[in-house]
Amino acid sequence: MAIPFFNPILTILLTIIGLEWTRRILWVIRYAKTNPPLLPVTSIPASAPKISVIIPARNEEKNIGNCLAHILKQSYPDYEVIVVDDRSTDRTPEILHKFETHKAAGETPLRIVRIEKLPPGWTGKNYAMFAGSRLAAGNWILFTDADTTHRPESLLTAMHAALGRKVDFLTLAPETESKSFWEKTIQPLASGSLAIWFSPEKINDPKSGLVLANGQFILVRKACYEKVGGNESVKNEVVEDVALAKRVKAADYKVAFLNGIHLYSTRMYRSLKEIKTGWKRILVYLFNKSIPAMLHKIFLFLFFSLLPYAALIVETALKISGSVHFSPAVFYLSLSLCILISVVRFIGNKMVKSNPWYGLLHPLGSLLMVWILLCAIGRVIMKKPSEWRGQHHA
Repeated sequence: MAIPFFNPILTILLTIIGLEWTRRILWVIRYAKTNPPLLPVTSIPASAPKISVIIPARNEEKNIGNCLAHILKQSYPDYEVIVVDDRSTDRTPEILHKFETHKAAGETPLRIVRIEKLPPGWTGKNYAMFAGSRLAAGNWILFTDADTTHRPESLLTAMHAALGRKVDFLTLAPETESKSFWEKTIQPLASGSLAIWFSPEKINDPKSGLVLANGQFILVRKACYEKVGGNESVKNEVVEDVALAKRVKAADYKVAFLNGIHLYSTRMYRSLKEIKTGWKRILVYLFNKSIPAMLHKIFLFLFFSLLPYAALIVETALKISGSVHFSPAVFYLSLSLCILISVVRFIGNKMVKSNPWYGLLHPLGSLLMVWILLCAIGRVIMKKPSEWRGQHHA
């Protein structure tokens, strides 16, 4: 950057980056209009179909009590709850037993099932979902994770959306709870990046082959689920939500990915180690273990997110040192870009109900995303299994 003839090239590159971030501003505006959050509803459909809520749980002593306390207080008139304890070794069975024994007559039907042994060829969560589905009495099934907190209108609003849009497979994005420094720095950026890479408009377009799903909330018509083979058809998939959505969409059923931040929330990870492990697993399988695809995402972070900050740092150092190679054009252009990026991240964080001021840490978050992607590539190259909840997956 200290080479005079490089300044025009850098100016062109920064201009391209500015155009891209301008496009992203327009995308955010369009996203807010075309994919607004579902607002809680209170009116009950004329013929509300029975819903079977299935919660796979493995070592969820920190979450399962809170999850059940909220899911059992839904305003929906006809539903049951099935919790599948997937070989938990912590206090999960004890907590579930208390819920089961203290349930009063007339309350929401609650059934606890325990898996003692995982059949060959299955991932744990897939088999837990499959086992729960075999007991489901509802016409619709809601698969939801133990680390979710549901508002009272969660089921009712989701069913309104599914019936109103004539959807067979509805998945909702949650409000992501971020409490620690690392969560607030990385989680909104990671989730926002997925929204850019996997546009909801294309996901919801029946003619598009793009598919994304969120396993924390999948409301699916039982007949559709069984027709495509259910979780048995994707029994060895680690990212089973996306794999199942692909099968549903390929079978010409209607899939929709909507904004559910007002309906439920989740705290995905609590520490930097959990964030790295969790997102590494997601990215490896989301991009089908494709190293070129992950390298492409690394390039996007390095070029569009980090280059403006690097240029600003270098030009600031040149200005302070009084160097003749200081370029006012590069300095003010990179400064403007850094401000623009911060504004976009500020607005984006507010949209997903995250602390907007952490958008100012965009360069740190981007560096960490590059690190996680590099770890994901290393995992593919070394053919190391993914680890989650004490289980290993190839």
